[in-house]
Amino acid sequence: MAIAKMKKLTLISFHEKKDQLLQSIQALQRFEVVDLPSSDLGDYQVSAYEVDSLETIIKKFETRIDQVQAVLSFIQPHLPKTSMVKKLKEKKKEYSLEELEQEIFKFSPHDLVSNLLNKQQQLESLAEEQKRLIEEEMFLSNWKKLNFKQADVQQMQHVTGSVGTVPQNVQNAYINQLKESELLYVEEVYQNKDEHGIFIFYDKQNEQAIKQLLNDSHFENLTERFKQTPSDQLTAVQQQQKELKKRKSNIKRELEQMTNEEWQLMLTEEYYEAKLQRERSKLLLVDEKHLFIMEGWLEEEKVSSIKLALTDNFSEDDFALIVDDVKEEEYDQVPIVLKNNGYVSPFESITSMYNLPKYNEIDPTPFLAPFYLLFFGMMAADLGYGLLLWVATFVALNYFNFDGGMKKNLRFFHLLSYPTMLWGILYGTFFGAPLPFIILSTTDDVITILIISVVLGVVQIFFGLGINTYLKWRSQDKYGAFADGIGWIGIFAGLILLLAGNMLLENELLGTIGGIIAVLSALGIILATTLGTENKGLGIGLGVYNLYGITGYVGDIVSYTRLMALGVSSASIALAFNMIIGFIPVWGRFTVGILLFLVLHAVNIGLTMLSAYVHGARLIFVEFFGKFYEGGGKALAPLKASEKYIQLKNQKES
Repeated sequence: MAIAKMKKLTLISFHEKKDQLLQSIQALQRFEVVDLPSSDLGDYQVSAYEVDSLETIIKKFETRIDQVQAVLSFIQPHLPKTSMVKKLKEKKKEYSLEELEQEIFKFSPHDLVSNLLNKQQQLESLAEEQKRLIEEEMFLSNWKKLNFKQADVQQMQHVTGSVGTVPQNVQNAYINQLKESELLYVEEVYQNKDEHGIFIFYDKQNEQAIKQLLNDSHFENLTERFKQTPSDQLTAVQQQQKELKKRKSNIKRELEQMTNEEWQLMLTEEYYEAKLQRERSKLLLVDEKHLFIMEGWLEEEKVSSIKLALTDNFSEDDFALIVDDVKEEEYDQVPIVLKNNGYVSPFESITSMYNLPKYNEIDPTPFLAPFYLLFFGMMAADLGYGLLLWVATFVALNYFNFDGGMKKNLRFFHLLSYPTMLWGILYGTFFGAPLPFIILSTTDDVITILIISVVLGVVQIFFGLGINTYLKWRSQDKYGAFADGIGWIGIFAGLILLLAGNMLLENELLGTIGGIIAVLSALGIILATTLGTENKGLGIGLGVYNLYGITGYVGDIVSYTRLMALGVSSASIALAFNMIIGFIPVWGRFTVGILLFLVLHAVNIGLTMLSAYVHGARLIFVEFFGKFYEGGGKALAPLKASEKYIQLKNQKES
């Protein structure tokens, strides 16, 4: 239960082996490549031409991945729907990187993507055409009663006509202006809220006057759109719509059968992602004339794996591998891997959310886990809520397949269900209803629960100070160990004895001993701070100022009262919801009442779990970590495959 021990590896090989070697390293999923051009070896820069060439290749793979993802997004809505339960039960297929590459060679990714992009463009074109035809149909539907085509007026010698629209106006001013004119005949075909559709006749001799009149009335001439009669055009448009619909249906029917193509696209994305990561890693290498140099970080226990992988795929003359211990000056650069057992590792997410430790620090996860369990349970505190959480996470873990990160989160909440049920038993609540036995009542024993909360807080603060004392002592800072650890433990222990002796036990001697311990501890903090500072006068001032920190400790202790507040409020809200349901008549409790029970308690469960999660983390981050933990480490970022759709086969180890 600690930070994994790391090794720094230097690998030297020939340029022609670069791709194969990177693939072998990627299969390990645990090797982080160091950016050598930015390090002390920066004099051996990759040439500008090679950098440009690599960036071009990287851009090419990024473009291909974007195309594959776009095509997947296009095809998936057309495929038969798979239930969420079935998806979660399906286990990812396992491939090695070599097997993945062999699968890709069985088909042409380029042809596959091009074919689907073509179908996407066809559907988009058909959609545009369908939109145009719908607009045309709406237009012609207005004119379908008109038995007219452009050729009719073109054949007339003395009289001509036009078809068009006049906009609606207050009191129908425009259309009335045309109807009242003696120069033309107006037949109104249709009318809607926007316009009048009209058919007009007039003598060709009056064409100039008619033209001015039509302009004044904002007449829009649509004659040229009627090469055939509206009814004939409407029939043709409707026939085109049927044919278009059939073409769309055929394409969609083809897409519905492309489950195998979907899987090929997924494999293609995995393959391109793996290739992309390898190409990006080449920017982190240093090239010489015939050789290249790679450096990286690897867990000590995985060193045998990389040696085995290299010897299996290359002869000993093809590479040189140098394994070095981590130097003290490299501590800030070493990536961090936390190693804990199955009960503690789910709580690594809490540590990571705050900050990973540096390589020379301790992993705080084993120390925070029991406190977080205790605090979460005390704030959630309901047997029914805990049982529901246990069942949900148990089913998810045992009957569905999730990736590693999700599994760890589910184990995290599964572990939290146990203290939630335990505190629910102590508080005697089951979905807000009282159990036959109640050890601590959230209504009658609030003060007792408050005292327990404060006691738990003091215990955690003592524990944090104890860890700080150990860390200072380990680093040979004896004065710091007393000033920042032992001294404060003494002050609080003395104050506890003082209060217990004078207020609880009425034992004057015990109170006096407690007071003496507290005073001596305070003087010891000033003395230790002074001795640990070269300027003794400044040291005394710093020691006195250090004692001012007791106000912060008082605030820390008060913060733990939220354990009581949230636990009591959750139980009270649940009880209030049950009372509301109890007011419903008996016949309604088994209909509306059941639905109301589910909805109200679902809301309370969500708020309770969220509050317990957030405030539990806050107590860890501020009140606990603030006593001993700094952090600042960075997580291991290995060269790996994405494993979005497949599971990479475990690399064999010696």
